[in-house]
Order: sequence, then structure tokens, then C-alpha cells
Amino acid sequence: MPQHSVTITPRFYETDALGHINNASIAAWFEVARITFVESLSEAGSASANSWILASLKIDFIAETFYGSDVIATVTGATAGNSSLTITCEMSQGGKLTVRGTAVLVHMDPDSKSPSRIPDGLRERLVAD
Repeated sequence: MPQHSVTITPRFYETDALGHINNASIAAWFEVARITFVESLSEAGSASANSWILASLKIDFIAETFYGSDVIATVTGATAGNSSLTITCEMSQGGKLTVRGTAVLVHMDPDSKSPSRIPDGLRERLVAD
């Protein structure tokens, strides 16, 4: 699986009353990591961000994440099913693991609005180094 990381610069409005990054913002940051990862594997016109829906999201908050320091979101694993793609991701701030999450995406046919097989080209890039 190709290495994929995204740098997120926290914005002040993403904090909560205790000065932590709000959990909704963390979920949005995971989306950025997931979508840019899938797009990095896709051929032009196939498996674009519009071809996927989120079926499941699990987030474990390991440590506090704060405003004022960049966060690195790294895709640590991706497993393809027939029409689903399970992506694991970790976030770190200042070299410290702060969040870990897993999402299941389903590849959808835009015309029939039903799950469709993940394109072979994307599958091949998932196992490439």
C-alpha cells in the first residue's frame, strides 16, 4: 500500500470550550485523509470522491489534540472487499499519537445508486508499494 499522509493546520474555531480540537473537526480531518488517499490511487474518471459513500466510522481519541500545532493524518492500512474499502488512519501532533480511526467506504454506481465493484486499477494500486 502506498504511503499517504496529509498535514492539517488546526483553526481556532475548531476548538471546544476546553481548548481541544472538537470531535466533529477530527471526523472531518479523517475525511480529508480518506478522500485524498482514494483520489491518489484513482485513474482519471474512476473511483473519484463522488463514487464513494461512508458506511461506517469509528474514532478512538488517544490523547488531546490542540490548536497551534500541525496534525499529521496518515493512512496506515486499506483493505478492499468487493465494493467496500476499509481505511485505517492515525493522527499525530508533535510526534505524539492523538487519534486512531477506521472507516468503511462503499463504492457506488452513480446511475443505479447501488454498490459496485471497486475498479481493478484501484485494487492493484492498493497492493503496490
